[in-house]
Amino acid sequence: MTASRFTTSIADFPAAGSHLLFNALTRAQVVIDDELCAAIGALPNPPAHARIMTALQQLGAMGFLVAAEDDDARSLEAWFAAMRNDDTVLRPTVLTTYSCNFRCGYCVEEGIKGPVFMDGKTAAESVRFMEKKTEEYGSERIALYFSGGEPLLNMPAIRAVAGDLNEYSRARGIPFTFGFSTNGALFDRKTVEDLVPLGLTGARISLDGPQSTHDAKRPFRDGSGTFELIMRHVEETVSLTRLDIAINFDRQNAEHIPALLDHLAERGLAARIHNLVINPITPTPHNREALAPGAEMACDAMSLRTARQKLTLQRLALEKGFNVDISVVPRQCQMIMKRSSFIIDPRGGLYRCAGLAGRREFLAGSIHGEECDLFLGTELWRRCAHCAWVPVCGDGCPFGAYLRYGDPFALFCSRRSIEYAVKESLKLSYRRKKEKART
Repeated sequence: MTASRFTTSIADFPAAGSHLLFNALTRAQVVIDDELCAAIGALPNPPAHARIMTALQQLGAMGFLVAAEDDDARSLEAWFAAMRNDDTVLRPTVLTTYSCNFRCGYCVEEGIKGPVFMDGKTAAESVRFMEKKTEEYGSERIALYFSGGEPLLNMPAIRAVAGDLNEYSRARGIPFTFGFSTNGALFDRKTVEDLVPLGLTGARISLDGPQSTHDAKRPFRDGSGTFELIMRHVEETVSLTRLDIAINFDRQNAEHIPALLDHLAERGLAARIHNLVINPITPTPHNREALAPGAEMACDAMSLRTARQKLTLQRLALEKGFNVDISVVPRQCQMIMKRSSFIIDPRGGLYRCAGLAGRREFLAGSIHGEECDLFLGTELWRRCAHCAWVPVCGDGCPFGAYLRYGDPFALFCSRRSIEYAVKESLKLSYRRKKEKART
């Protein structure tokens, strides 16, 4: 018996003389003492004490220990296969338009934004495509997501797609829900009340700081501010549907985020927001396209410094009473790991990566005809199979690799930031659970 290569230990946590074990493959967590930790280090020849031997057997059953190193390789292979082949939930994303009413300086769709709207025919064909995939994969639930551009600029497409899928799902006894990523300018009370009967269960709205900071980074196209309008809509709709707030930060605005948290709390929103998501801003493909071929571009969003900033802001938000999304591990990219997750753009094009949607070189087919397995089946994880963190980063990130190197299949390793983020998130999550247990 030996320690799994996916097992990591946080020493002297939650107290001196104890160790928090975490397995990146099974996601199991357990606290052990110094004596048991030393016994693991002595494997395959641990002390022959009854307590130690019983505890080691229990750790083996939880995946912290394996009989042989080959077991890790087999488990990893099975884990990725199960991830790819789990079609229980169909998770399509529909881009209703490439148009937007904002002028954000860091927009991921810079260079492809424009007056492109999904028409009625494409909306109907998109529904038929999603119905076909539901039946082909035997999916038991449909969780649709609308994005853009600003998806609410094309309400006819939203009503057509959501309405038809709702009817299809009801007729077959399949649960159907949908949500939004929206800038919030059009997400008012009437809109939500109209869409809830069709299956709306939530939305994510972005803020970039208190009013002056936000308005500088996320203005309307004419340059006017958007903060107060968004706040009015948040207050109107927070009791009608599940509302997440994504707080975007980078080097320019990170120091202003605490003031935004105070403002939200003062407006009585801390406990009413379903989830507060602290979200680092990434560079955009447009930045990449401006570089000379072969040039590298820094990607601060995946740096160790950014990981530290994110955890600091999460801790602060928790202290102020917000429900914070503390992911113990980052979520693997659904778009490249599951065939049941895909993007349909306003023209009916298929894409696998939200960050690269709209760029024709990353087209993965069309709802009207042929499909290809762009990114799917590449199994990029194999080149990192011996890394303790490969179950966390999954297949890697083609979007990040493209931004950094101009090649979506290049290796873009962010191990240092992932290891830091996972360990600190584990500590934060553990403490939160203990605090809730005491109250």
